Amino acid sequence: MLNFEQNTVEDLLPAEWLVYEQPLTERVRTFLRLEFLFEECSHHLGLTSAWNSRAAISALLEISALLTRGDVRTEVLKELERCLLFLGRLQDSPEVDGGRLQSVLGELETLRRAMNGDGRPLGLGLKENEFLNTIKNRAAIPGGTCQFDLPLYHTWLTQPHARRMRDLQHWLDEIRPLRDTINLLMALTRESALPSREVAEQGMYLRMFDTPICPLVRVMVPVNSGVYPEISAGRQRITIHFLEPNPADGRPQQAKRDISFKLVCCQL
Repeated sequence: MLNFEQNTVEDLLPAEWLVYEQPLTERVRTFLRLEFLFEECSHHLGLTSAWNSRAAISALLEISALLTRGDVRTEVLKELERCLLFLGRLQDSPEVDGGRLQSVLGELETLRRAMNGDGRPLGLGLKENEFLNTIKNRAAIPGGTCQFDLPLYHTWLTQPHARRMRDLQHWLDEIRPLRDTINLLMALTRESALPSREVAEQGMYLRMFDTPICPLVRVMVPVNSGVYPEISAGRQRITIHFLEPNPADGRPQQAKRDISFKLVCCQL
């Protein structure tokens, strides 16, 4: 259960831990990909070089492509409704910070209205933008967006950074409610549980669940452990194999030693 008086999971993770996330539902998988692309776009948006603007455009086009696969708006709205229902039941709980809970509920309701929007398909402005479509059509070709292929793109990239940022911000405004909603939903999901300390004997960990498995698993590994997790799951179990990279031939090997790590099974 979410505890609105405790620190978030991220507050409890010092810098010496690497976090690996594994989505276990298609909905969370899509949300994580969108979150990643929004972060990538935002990072490059604030930097001044033409290469940063290229990277921001690339991320924006990938977001637009994801929006054509399935009904993302419907999935987001379903998750918003589910969170509003679940959190609404906590309003009378004495263990919950009522002020923070009301703030979160208010934010979720605001985002639900923004996501409903004007009824137009999500990201329609991006899909109908001729400039972006020209870049998208050439981006599938290796090196297809170089200067001689897209002189208009090259011209835009040579504009002052303020002009490029203004255009990028305008295009992002088309899907800003989606970005804000994904950020909040994933933050609430990650805060829904705290880490437990576990040990993978001989590099392998198996855990069974009495109820269907959670939608997101987070594995925290010490930075200097020399291993990374490979996570698989069924409806009521999770298996983690810790692998050691082998730069010599590129083939990782399962660790033959016990690995201490932290596990979070997020279930909002």
